[in-house]
Amino acid sequence: MTSVEKIDAAGGHPHDEDRRLLRLEAIAAQYYGRLVQFFRLRTGSQDDATDLAQDAFARLSAVDLDRVQLPGPFLYATASNLLRDRARSRSMRDAAITGPADFDRLICPQPHAEQALAGKEQLAVLESALLELPPKCRAVLVLYRFDELSQRAIADRLGISVSMVEKYLKRAQDHCRRRLEEANAASPMRKPGS
Repeated sequence: MTSVEKIDAAGGHPHDEDRRLLRLEAIAAQYYGRLVQFFRLRTGSQDDATDLAQDAFARLSAVDLDRVQLPGPFLYATASNLLRDRARSRSMRDAAITGPADFDRLICPQPHAEQALAGKEQLAVLESALLELPPKCRAVLVLYRFDELSQRAIADRLGISVSMVEKYLKRAQDHCRRRLEEANAASPMRKPGS
């Protein structure tokens, strides 16, 4: 019996936690396989890919889902961070094994609070920018950047020309870049000369 069937069988409306679980299940159904493939291409290991995908979903489940408008970009940003953290950890471990300690490398690699906040703000700006795009334009960007499909594969999937894929991709990238520049210019945290 699925979560929806359990809720219907009980005769009540889903509570907040039930809605949250249903949304997580729907997101997992849509993105889990893609994330595993994303990680497998980068790590070369199915086991590592599965573990990293589970870590990405664990991070998603820890946030307020009402604030995540587009779970795909959130998951792929999280995936990139997980890969970066993994590479950093391996680099630190390799350095400890192969040579004397470099004290600069012993400093906590976590970003400062301002950097973390700025990253979250930029992610929110990108989510908004993606929502402003027409559906096909948004689909082209997601398929190209996150699913790493070729322009020819995107054209075939969406039933448009490669030339149109290029135009949509340029339009989407320019739009997202412009929105980020506008947000950075308006940000009170922005320091002169940075």
